[in-house]
Amino acid sequence: MTERISQEFLEDRPMSKPIKNNAVLADISRLEQANAMMRSVNHAIARDDIGTLAALGFTHPHIEQLKRTGGFRSTSIGQKSRLITRLRKEGDAYDQ
Repeated sequence: MTERISQEFLEDRPMSKPIKNNAVLADISRLEQANAMMRSVNHAIARDDIGTLAALGFTHPHIEQLKRTGGFRSTSIGQKSRLITRLRKEGDAYDQ
């Protein structure tokens, strides 16, 4: 029901830029920020840089957990990278 209401609202509303495009850009931005943070964490763990991890907002128990597990899995980072690529392609197709 929400989709129908949202779609009806969008069809009747004149806009210079589609909301979907803005939403896609916001999603891409969030994913890029998450990937950058995850990579920073993994680099800090590799250097045993507790200060950087604390500056990123991680608590001591969470830092210990990240150290035990070796940080964020590369597959998680790769998944986000592939999703970013897919969203960019969809955004480009939507613009055309």
